[in-house]
Amino acid sequence: MKKWIFTFFALSSSLFVNAQLSITNNQTATQLATTLVATAGNLGVTVTNPVLTCDSLANGELSGSSNFGINNGIVLSSGFVNADTANGIIGLNGLPSFMSSDFVGTPGDSMLEAIVAPHITYDACVLEFDIQPVGNFMEFEYVFGSEEYPEFNCSSFNDVFGFYISGPGFANATNIALIPNTAIPVSINSINDGSGGPCSIYQNLYVNNTDTTNSMDGFTTPLIAHVSVTPSQVYHLKLAISDVSDGILNSFVILKANSLKSGNTTPSSVNNIANEAGLTIYPTEMDNTLYIQNTIHQGWKIEIIGMDGIAVYRNQLSSQQSKSSFDVSGLSKGIYLLKMTSELNGKVVVEKIIKQ
Repeated sequence: MKKWIFTFFALSSSLFVNAQLSITNNQTATQLATTLVATAGNLGVTVTNPVLTCDSLANGELSGSSNFGINNGIVLSSGFVNADTANGIIGLNGLPSFMSSDFVGTPGDSMLEAIVAPHITYDACVLEFDIQPVGNFMEFEYVFGSEEYPEFNCSSFNDVFGFYISGPGFANATNIALIPNTAIPVSINSINDGSGGPCSIYQNLYVNNTDTTNSMDGFTTPLIAHVSVTPSQVYHLKLAISDVSDGILNSFVILKANSLKSGNTTPSSVNNIANEAGLTIYPTEMDNTLYIQNTIHQGWKIEIIGMDGIAVYRNQLSSQQSKSSFDVSGLSKGIYLLKMTSELNGKVVVEKIIKQ
């Protein structure tokens, strides 16, 4: 009954296209990986050997306005990603009231089936490549959403995806698409609005879609996949999504453009100017605390500035302290600029930092 009802609605709707979000499907593995990766050399990753195992209509690059927090990036899906009025396809760029549901007909994925066992997966879309980081961590930003929400929360239709890393330190491929600070994979049943049963306690990570920029009934807040690695070693990364238990009601994972990067979490100089100023600032990827070593004991004014140019944090670095810690737990996740102004001569040091 589920399949017949949703297929009828998908084919009967005559409003398929939403101009706010533009999606170009049928991308190559190289195009998708290049869009995802931050500028090689500057932000610390080199990608080689990309391979895409996916229907040509189930992957794409996206740009434009969205309400899921990512306006440029790539999308992998268990269905078709781009609206096509002539062929009755409702892609990601539809409305929440539309029904995005296609049976693509591609195989599932055995790694994803290990997450949702004993259920079977269908319509998998997989992007994988080798990656060499310069720092001791790698990370990227993503959103997961689905047409399965919220009617099929806590059911066997637990559409799922995984980001698997293998290489030095990972004898077996390890999924890093996890709910923050847990070992729980992100899926329909692990993040939802709490209806349908007690399968999720993470309603704070779920967004009920009432906007007009995409067809997903619900999606997660932007999440960050983060993993510690050995600098300069080669790893293999596999990104995969699939339907579970049947091949209908599409799910999507959207990955932010230029968000796949590497960096250091151990003390290291910020840049040449900072070296001259006697400052060591770490980690560049923060959790709740930022540390600053002040080796020549100058006083500094500290500002943390958001990407909109507005200062969100101010403090002082005393000339009497060789090492200071600053509580940044109140900052939202994202990228900021750390601006430090010398109280002695007005010299300014600026560096990018990331709040995890």
